[in-house]
Amino acid sequence: MPLAIRVQFLAGYSGREWPPSPARLFKALVSSARAGWSHSNREAIDDSLRVLERQGWTENTTLPEIFAPRATLRPPRQRRFVPNNSKNWPSERKLNPEKGIDLEPEPMVGWDIEAPHTVWYWWPSVEASHVSVIRDVSRRVVSVGKGEDLAVLDATDAEPPADAVRWQRASSGPSLEVPEAGCLDVCDAVFARDINELPLPAAGVRAVTYASDTRADGREVTTFVLGLWRQEGKRCSWDARLLRQVVGPVRHLLDEVRTEVVDVLARGPSDRPALEALVRRVLLGHDESDKPTSEPHLAVLPLPSVLGPYPDGRVRRIALADFGADDDPTRRAIIETAQVLLHGRELVDNGRGTGIVLDTEPDGQWLRAITKRSRTWATVTPLVQQAKELTGNEWRRLVEARRNAEQEPAKAAARELHLQKRRRELVERSVRQATQSQEVRVESLELASGGTLAGVHVATQYRARGYLGETPRLHVRVTFDRPVAGPIAIGRGRHVGFGVLWPTDG
Repeated sequence: MPLAIRVQFLAGYSGREWPPSPARLFKALVSSARAGWSHSNREAIDDSLRVLERQGWTENTTLPEIFAPRATLRPPRQRRFVPNNSKNWPSERKLNPEKGIDLEPEPMVGWDIEAPHTVWYWWPSVEASHVSVIRDVSRRVVSVGKGEDLAVLDATDAEPPADAVRWQRASSGPSLEVPEAGCLDVCDAVFARDINELPLPAAGVRAVTYASDTRADGREVTTFVLGLWRQEGKRCSWDARLLRQVVGPVRHLLDEVRTEVVDVLARGPSDRPALEALVRRVLLGHDESDKPTSEPHLAVLPLPSVLGPYPDGRVRRIALADFGADDDPTRRAIIETAQVLLHGRELVDNGRGTGIVLDTEPDGQWLRAITKRSRTWATVTPLVQQAKELTGNEWRRLVEARRNAEQEPAKAAARELHLQKRRRELVERSVRQATQSQEVRVESLELASGGTLAGVHVATQYRARGYLGETPRLHVRVTFDRPVAGPIAIGRGRHVGFGVLWPTDG
């Protein structure tokens, strides 16, 4: 029967690899099995643990598959100092003459795990008698990996969730440690070893290459987040309802750096004409005649402040997201080069400097938020419908039906129902177009004039001119059948800040 060990991390994970290697799980189980509670059942527990350490080595056994949520590595911001236990090798020590102790610096890194913070380890075939034993052992584990990686474990024969990212043995990918035959004996020897004894020659583990299921991840969208700063070093904020005042100057800067991007990436004079045309299409969405193209290009997405204890909805950051073909290395190089060149540039509005510059956004939670996987998303800037909801004649009939609603209520209700059906069809079409590469299905869709998140204004208050003012604006909350990766922008004006969705799971 199958065996699945479910590990729910309570406060993130601080190991060097993601997902946590099967060897870390195995050692956590061994540590639990050597506690006092297991004294009366030691033989049965050891037999079950040896079954796990032999997986992938003997016939009819396989290495565990891992089902894990997406995680983002936090950059090290602090260091901790741990005692150097190499007392028998003075040459390896750096004794602190003042404190009389030897401490080794260690950077504090960690992983921010997306909800539900649960990693599954799944073996397709294990004898039923071992499942109940492993369950007793796993339920007494308090951490997996380092001591601060607190976790709650359980063992079952259930199937892992189908929407999680699946990791399997592969020819290329990250290397994860797995227990090898004899790992249990090595662990026992390590636990019994005195600190002054020579280190053990055998580790009891081996490296195996794993790779994730790319279908579950979907296509990654090249995304960067930049902060809006005043030249004196203070943050600048804009009213989110005036999107043009934010997006317009940023697009002007993209137009300014086009030539510099070509200078950096062109290999020679013969490459420049084709590269100039590609850069114009990628950064601005314009062809050689400076006319808008229908192909996807770089989107400038203002991010209203909806995080933190005081969400006021004002724009202090912008995201640059390429909704085009991300598997093109030249296209990605264009986006990355433009992102670097934008740093420190002053925004210009109608030919005048604003005193506002684009620079690094030090808080990584904004990038993690808009690129995470979530089932439910809500607009933080309103969706602009891609087409008119009704024809001129249909609008006149609807207005007349509303005027005569008391005399003919059934006719008025039918006209209103037709409008709601048409509105929903257009919104669903916009959502499908924005998420078509991820092959998901819309489970529920809510439409409203006001936003569902704190700080988001009523849709009609957002200023829209030109073609963006020709069709209605509204807020959307959509739930998919499985988690969808961001960033996501829908509807008309999705490349200039309208229809930006925010993940609301958790």
